Amino acid sequence: MNNLTYIIFSVFGYVIIGFIIKKLNILSDKISDKFDYLSFNILLPLALIAYFWQIKFPNINTLSLLISFFGAGIIVFFIGFLIAVKKFKYKIDDSALVGLGSCFGNSVALGIPLMHSFLGKVNVMPYMILVLFHGLIHFTYTTLIIESYRNRTLKLHSQFFKTITSLLKNIVLVGIFFGILLNYYKVSQPSFLISPLNNISNFALPCVLISLGFALAKFNLILSFRKSLILTFLKNIIHPLIGFIISKYFFQLDDLLVLTVTLAAALPSGSQTYYFAFRYNSQKDLISSNIVLSTFISFFTLSILIILFSF
Repeated sequence: MNNLTYIIFSVFGYVIIGFIIKKLNILSDKISDKFDYLSFNILLPLALIAYFWQIKFPNINTLSLLISFFGAGIIVFFIGFLIAVKKFKYKIDDSALVGLGSCFGNSVALGIPLMHSFLGKVNVMPYMILVLFHGLIHFTYTTLIIESYRNRTLKLHSQFFKTITSLLKNIVLVGIFFGILLNYYKVSQPSFLISPLNNISNFALPCVLISLGFALAKFNLILSFRKSLILTFLKNIIHPLIGFIISKYFFQLDDLLVLTVTLAAALPSGSQTYYFAFRYNSQKDLISSNIVLSTFISFFTLSILIILFSF
């Protein structure tokens, strides 16, 4: 129990530190922006390259893992979508953003450090597979829904390839792919690189969490608070519940994969959803409020799940 408490508070502690630093303006925007760049564009990709280069890939039921997690996510997306259409009376494009905010989790900035700390270097591999496809799947169909509604004459296949191309430019995914390629072709890791890369990996995760705290400090919780409660309930409660049911009772996956799917689904709404709202100039207040509230609530929901799965 003491170890679990340490993991939970160490992960969220870094987020809180980043949040306080940003709220109190201890660092200038210029310095915090450079810190974000260092964390997400240099340290994290290097850490992922080192991880996938060294790891021995486990023999798991990858297809069932993906269907369990993304099937649950898509179900939650359309629940949020329908609530936005029927209850909020939103248009299709606005409703798609509500759906995305209900199902898209913070898989990188919070998910990777948390899952790595809790599951360990070997058992975290199934989660990394989910990270690899996370944006690719959810961003693609969300983009197609919005673009097909706003631009009725747009050729969907053109928008599809445009979305895929932009995702492939994501430096985090590039780091994962590069590490996998080095592993697949059995490229030996030079002995002089092992220690520096491991040190970078240990340093990268706290930096990413602090950067997440910086990002959360920029969002406003008060705006659209009541509606964000619905999105947070879908993301933090309904999503992991559906993921657990599908993985455990439908596919009957082993305990590690059920744990992976459930915790991954329970991650709070990702900050990337705000960039989607900003890009399409839609529901920015609701999405930003949801990100802050969902992250705050996840401290309790994730802690409860971690404790329950540990017995």
